[in-house]
Amino acid sequence: MRKMEYLSPSSIQKWTDDREQFYLQYLAEDRPPREPQTQPMSIGSAFDAHAKNYLHDKLFGKNHKDSNRFDLRAIFEAQVERQHWDWAWINGKYCFEQYQKSGALTDLLLAMQGAKSDPRFEFEVRGQIQGYREPQKATLGTVVLLGKPDAYFINKDGHSVILDWKVSGYCSSWPNSPMKGYVALRQGDGKMLPCHKDASLHTVGSVTVNIAMFLEHAKEDWARQLSIYSWLLGEDIGGDFITAIDQLVCSPAKDGGYPSIRVAEHRLRVHPSFQFKQFNDACNLWEIVHSDYIFRHMTKEESLSRCYLLDKQAEAMYGANADPDFIAFTRR
Repeated sequence: MRKMEYLSPSSIQKWTDDREQFYLQYLAEDRPPREPQTQPMSIGSAFDAHAKNYLHDKLFGKNHKDSNRFDLRAIFEAQVERQHWDWAWINGKYCFEQYQKSGALTDLLLAMQGAKSDPRFEFEVRGQIQGYREPQKATLGTVVLLGKPDAYFINKDGHSVILDWKVSGYCSSWPNSPMKGYVALRQGDGKMLPCHKDASLHTVGSVTVNIAMFLEHAKEDWARQLSIYSWLLGEDIGGDFITAIDQLVCSPAKDGGYPSIRVAEHRLRVHPSFQFKQFNDACNLWEIVHSDYIFRHMTKEESLSRCYLLDKQAEAMYGANADPDFIAFTRR
């Protein structure tokens, strides 16, 4: 059984969804091949490349020492798999243009221009996180985590802002709805609609935040993801950071053309109790994957037997002597 070097938001989600698939993907010696990027996944990555290139150029200039790393084509080709390049380039640009026309990009740029620290983009952060596993501060835990935040900055009032972009439903045949709780909803023509009916707005420093709910009340996986990013960037477990999610909400065009896009601006916090639970769960998982007792809902003997069977299954399906045609078929 292989040993994991770190946990990420996606690996923790896989453990939550399907523990046997987690074992096959992360712990078996013979791992399944990486799933190919889907078209919906590629549009998010393409939009992301356009947004980061634009913001970096506006904030730091084209002659900045990192300009080559933020070259649009370089980011795009690093994030979008080759089979989607032609389609994703055109459609990612369209998404970015709609984001720009909505006014949400200008708001974000102004916030970043006034930041106390240089905003960071396109980076990977990995580290050993040690902290208390519950608010009572009785038990310490340690886990190695990895995250890839879209952007991070400390605003002019000293509040940490963890930013993530989401593109929802671009390839869907049905209209998409924004996640509840948004502080503003912008149309592609720049018109700004009121906040969500259940939102209660309060200014935290210079940021308008929905204080009627926490991010986990709408999307637990997003709250876990951004909490992990914040801890890796130095926030305390249970800290009062701000999560900023700009969600591009897409609905198909009746004529079969480009989808219509609205931008839902979410500015929320993550409750301390949720953060402590996620950290405690991550510490527990870290301990499990570095033991010989993986499936704790079984006896240890049953768990060892199940791991042995999964290893044999992985060897037959993905090992050195596996049928390559079968491997290709399982990826379809």
